Amino acid sequence: MRRICFVGASTVEGMGDEAGLGWPGRLWQAHRGEDSAFVSYNLGIRGQTLNQFRKRARQECEQRFQRTMGPIIILGTGANDLSRFAEGDYQGKPRTPQASLLRNFRELVSDLSAIATLLVIGPPLIDENRMPFKMEKQPSLDFRLEDIAAVSLLYRDICKDNDIAFFNLYEALSQSPVYRRSLSEGADGLHPTGMGYQVIADQVGAWSAWKAALEKGWA
Repeated sequence: MRRICFVGASTVEGMGDEAGLGWPGRLWQAHRGEDSAFVSYNLGIRGQTLNQFRKRARQECEQRFQRTMGPIIILGTGANDLSRFAEGDYQGKPRTPQASLLRNFRELVSDLSAIATLLVIGPPLIDENRMPFKMEKQPSLDFRLEDIAAVSLLYRDICKDNDIAFFNLYEALSQSPVYRRSLSEGADGLHPTGMGYQVIADQVGAWSAWKAALEKGWA
C-alpha cells in the first residue's frame, strides 16, 4: 500500500480537532477501503518552523518509505515563521526574516522532492481579530493576514520554478464561511475545530495534483 507522510506543525498535527484527526486523518478516512487507500504518517509537531522541518523531515520520511513504492510527501507549510513579536525588544519583527524563510523553504522542498512525489500546501487562514496569540511565559505573537497572503505567492512561485505542485490554502479558505466559523469557535484564532479541518481535507481532496499523485503509477 502506498505510504504518505504529512510534514508540518500544529495545523498538520490537528491541534483543536475534537476528533484528533486533523486534515491528514480526514483525508486518510476518505480513501479507506478504496483502491486509492494509503498508509498515513502524521509528522506534524506544533510550534515548529520550516528550519525545524528541514532538520528532521527527510530522515523521518525516508525511514517510513523503506521498501515501499510510489511514496508521497505532503508539506503543510504553516504560519509559525510568519508571526511577528507583539511585545519586547523585537516588537513588530518577524520570527523568521524573509531571506532566511525563503532559503529554508527552497532547501526543504529540494530535500523532500528528491525522495518522493512532493505536494506543498500553503499556510492557512487565521482570525486576525483575535491576535496577538498569547503564550505562557513567552512573548505574544502577532499573525497577520497580509503576511500569509504575501508568502503564499512567494511559495507558489518557488514551487512553480521547481515543478512542484502548490495549493494556495489561504486563498481557498478565504472563500469558506464554514472555515471562518470554525476558527471563531476554536480556542485561539489559529486552529479550527474539526469542522474546519474537514473543509481543508475536502479542498485538498478535490485538488487535481492530489488526485494525480494518487493515480500515478508506482515508481
